[in-house]
Amino acid sequence: MGRYNLKENQTIQVRSWGRNWDSRAKTIAAVLLVFGVVSLNTPVLVLTALAFTLISAGLMGFTFFFLLKKLLLLVPFLTLMSLPIILGGGFPPSPDRYSFAALISLKALTSMTAMIVMLLTQPLEEFLEGLYHLKVPYVIITVLFLAYRYTFLFVQEVKSIQRALASRLFSGGLKLDALKVYGELSGGVFIKSVDRSEHVYRAMSSRCFQGKMPVSIPSPITSMDIFKMVVTVFSVIFLIVIEQVVL
Repeated sequence: MGRYNLKENQTIQVRSWGRNWDSRAKTIAAVLLVFGVVSLNTPVLVLTALAFTLISAGLMGFTFFFLLKKLLLLVPFLTLMSLPIILGGGFPPSPDRYSFAALISLKALTSMTAMIVMLLTQPLEEFLEGLYHLKVPYVIITVLFLAYRYTFLFVQEVKSIQRALASRLFSGGLKLDALKVYGELSGGVFIKSVDRSEHVYRAMSSRCFQGKMPVSIPSPITSMDIFKMVVTVFSVIFLIVIEQVVL
């Protein structure tokens, strides 16, 4: 089993069959699953795909509460998206509008679950190497890696600013004085970001960085990797066939 840190003092245990799934095969399976789910137009079948994805995640070691906590991040966006759809035709809303909003929400939740499983069952470096071996342009991979790395630095910078404000008894709010402080802090963060990017550029240039992250030689894709990918893809194809032929 593999242990992955998500935040401070928060880890998940990934069972071996999910951890040892080759990154390339896993990525292909997840992407095809998402495209297949998006092509479905029957809420019941999309709900079936969501159940399949949640069961697979559970078998890999993800707990229900962990997945629920991650999926709840989508709720505000889905609510803002669903309300205009439901209420756009006047009051009372028609059943078709409820069905359409539910369909889109289920698709989003299924896709989010698939991405969680894909990203959190392997280190990010392994995932990016898998993208490189899938012939994704290395410029995109380098940008993704650097953005991921420096997101944590940005979060640390914001936390240090919050501590500094708290130590000075800053009350916040929407008052004029508070807005001035927000503006000064935003400008300071921007200037620090530009300065840091310049230092990073010089450091990487001095090390002869040419915009390509170093990658290792890919390990061979085993028959078990292909089997797991085929099962995942076949499951969503099966749902598509049911929708096209039976329903």
